[in-house]
Amino acid sequence: MHSLTPSLFTSGRFNSCRLPLALVGLATFVFAQLAAAAEQAEALQFDLDKTKTVLSGLIEQTLQDKNVPSISIALVRGDSIVWKAAFGYANIRTRTLATPEALYNAASTFKAVTATALMQLAEQGKFKLDHPVNRYLGEFPVRDRMQSEQAVTFTHVLSHWSGLTSWPSRGKAAIKPIWGRELPRTLEQIVPELYSIRAPETRFEYNNYGYGLAGLLLEKISGLEYEQYVCDHVLKPLRVKTPHPVYPSPDMVELMALPYDTTAAGKQPRPAPQVRTDCYPAGNAYLTAEDMARFLGAHLNGGAFQGNRILSPDSVRQMHEPRFGGNYGFGFRVKKTASGSTLIRHTGRLPGMSSVMMGDVDAHAGVYYMANATDVTSEIADAAMMLLRGESYPPPERKSITLDPKLLDRYVGDYEVGGDIFSITRDGARLYLRKNNNKKGEFLAETPSTFFVRNDRATVSFETNSLGVVDRMVIFQADWQLTVGKKRR
Repeated sequence: MHSLTPSLFTSGRFNSCRLPLALVGLATFVFAQLAAAAEQAEALQFDLDKTKTVLSGLIEQTLQDKNVPSISIALVRGDSIVWKAAFGYANIRTRTLATPEALYNAASTFKAVTATALMQLAEQGKFKLDHPVNRYLGEFPVRDRMQSEQAVTFTHVLSHWSGLTSWPSRGKAAIKPIWGRELPRTLEQIVPELYSIRAPETRFEYNNYGYGLAGLLLEKISGLEYEQYVCDHVLKPLRVKTPHPVYPSPDMVELMALPYDTTAAGKQPRPAPQVRTDCYPAGNAYLTAEDMARFLGAHLNGGAFQGNRILSPDSVRQMHEPRFGGNYGFGFRVKKTASGSTLIRHTGRLPGMSSVMMGDVDAHAGVYYMANATDVTSEIADAAMMLLRGESYPPPERKSITLDPKLLDRYVGDYEVGGDIFSITRDGARLYLRKNNNKKGEFLAETPSTFFVRNDRATVSFETNSLGVVDRMVIFQADWQLTVGKKRR
């Protein structure tokens, strides 16, 4: 496995912000890795045996290098689950091996299930995406203090652009240990605590409580309890076998992988607390990797999988459309490639549990895997997607091109990104990048408007204002986080 060094562009102070309309097509960056892989794909075909071998090696190395107890994985291609497997231990102390039937917490990848359920009701005409959410909440409205200007709608909530606080009632833990005596709050208790801190569409802010609100809306509009609706109308039609993902049955407990804390570098995993959350529609459901791969399969095949339809193709397209110039649709991060392909992705994380979901809508192929560890690398997903498309792995080294110095001069300047300053200078036919007061490094061009730093998986693009002057630096991280920096005058 390639060792991944921390990105030069990573900062805890970054905030994704609204992009000008000129940047709506931002995610069509030309990534050298994807472009090179696309050229190879014409001469290659999917090889299942090779895929199993490569991914098994990557997973085994992850277990060894990162002290991850176990990983369960499922691949979907076309209308089939082409492979499912599990590696490592579901319970370290008892040396219980993980199996494809082991249950893990899907965490935030389950947001896509919640969003899909609401889209079903929208298809049925029960509400419209541009309707204010308070119209459907009855005695449990959110405190929408900006509604005189623009009310919070379903679109705002599902895309994380609502402007509602993401931390209501600070001091009240959202996560409770299963063995504790304190119960999590109900959705009816949480939602009235949500209030506007900015106007909708002002800034992207990932909001778990917004998806708690989405779960309550699902119950109010459908007349059914949350788990009953998602099981009966989303999961069971796809032949998902897990019966009670939100409220696990005693039979299910026997199949659960135990959570482990793997944050201490070089140390053995330690048991982590089993937890439950108050805003569970945002992601607190136990399933197998195959269960979630079946759900992903429906999103990769226009809303149907193995002859069972849960959404119309048009609704699926709407869910995969990035909103307000960002890169998040409804329940998925979305990347549009230069070739026009649509990639969807989400990750999940709870104490001792993590998950990764990724798919190529146009190739009708995807991967879902879960681990009983605090975090798990996304490199397995990147490798799986390349192999599922018939491409080679590992990817070829990123290649740079030479640009006219006059063009390079357009990018020279200081860019403010959160609390960091990125300074770009030119020396002859080369650009150099310095973050704050750190040592500068060569800034390499992939295309006339996209750049990278050697051994860093992030891609940087530059955009212009209405006068054609470069005034924004856009950072697209390997984990699909999108960050915009403005050029200092």
